[in-house]
Amino acid sequence: MSFLFANPSDVTLIVIEEPNDNDDHKTKTAFFHVDRSKLIENSDYFQRIFSSRWARTENHKPTLRGDTIKGMEVMLGSIHGVDIKPESVSVADVWYTIKACNKYLLDPKKLMDWFARWIKYIQEKRPKSWEDEDFNRQLLFPCHFFDHIKAFQDVSKRLVYTTRGHITEMAPTDSPSFEPMHMPAIVMQQLNAARGRLRTILQRSLFEDVNVTIDHVRCACAAGHIFSYMRELHRIGVRPLDSDIHKNCVREILDRLAAFDEDKMANRQPSMQKCSVCSRSWKPIVQYARRQVESYFDGLFLDCMKNHPDEDSEYWALGTRRVYDLTCRISHGEPTWYFSFMGRRDRSPYRMQHE
Repeated sequence: MSFLFANPSDVTLIVIEEPNDNDDHKTKTAFFHVDRSKLIENSDYFQRIFSSRWARTENHKPTLRGDTIKGMEVMLGSIHGVDIKPESVSVADVWYTIKACNKYLLDPKKLMDWFARWIKYIQEKRPKSWEDEDFNRQLLFPCHFFDHIKAFQDVSKRLVYTTRGHITEMAPTDSPSFEPMHMPAIVMQQLNAARGRLRTILQRSLFEDVNVTIDHVRCACAAGHIFSYMRELHRIGVRPLDSDIHKNCVREILDRLAAFDEDKMANRQPSMQKCSVCSRSWKPIVQYARRQVESYFDGLFLDCMKNHPDEDSEYWALGTRRVYDLTCRISHGEPTWYFSFMGRRDRSPYRMQHE
């Protein structure tokens, strides 16, 4: 297998792919004909390799092991301005490309345009991939690594709304030779915190009026009014008071709330005289709860995540001025600003002044 990335080429890299790194479980070899000056310009690793006197000989062919051919093809192609077709690259290949960038000390910015094209291809040609939870878990780290703000926002938001249990990241390969790469732990912590917040808002919105009625209303019709509401929520599979909410993703619960039908509520008797409180409709309450949760979280934003000096009073003052996306590439609201903060809130002057 041979790749011509420079013509004329003044150096050939030999890449040997180990059996553990491919589905064929066979050793594969590829020859990359490249431009030495471009390697030196873009990589401190290759600069060191080619700095020795013996390395400048025409017959010198560095042999590289521990990489995949596709990962090296993407990395070396980007260095030489050769566009690698996105349809030939899997999400596992993207991870191996990241591994190659780290190993050969290549600035991720060199591949940001290529990654953006790959994301665009996935969105347009493989839209159903975005519906797969494992795919989103695998995509979170590459979007973070290549600073793709929109894709990272979409993936993080989708994970918060569509994950049933605890949100975790996921590597696309379990090869023994693949060294795991992870998101910062605080990022996963904030994603799960956002998911927990959505559940809290949902429970509060659905049952706040129920609690008020129980605490303050003493009419005879109140019991039937509340029971019919609870019965309809039970019918559509929304029971936030028990553990079921932890077994379902937020998106599923919101879709079920759309099926709320007040006409099917048990013990609903239009001819029966009711007080003004119990005559009130439950449907607007359910609709409001659904809208509130659906529009609450926009996903994590990389710009906010980077801007987190612990003692920056100006940053924390944003919360009082209601300008949460002043320096961000994409506009968003307060919840996204809050959950995207990656510093220590206990050292915030803003918090200390308001405690």
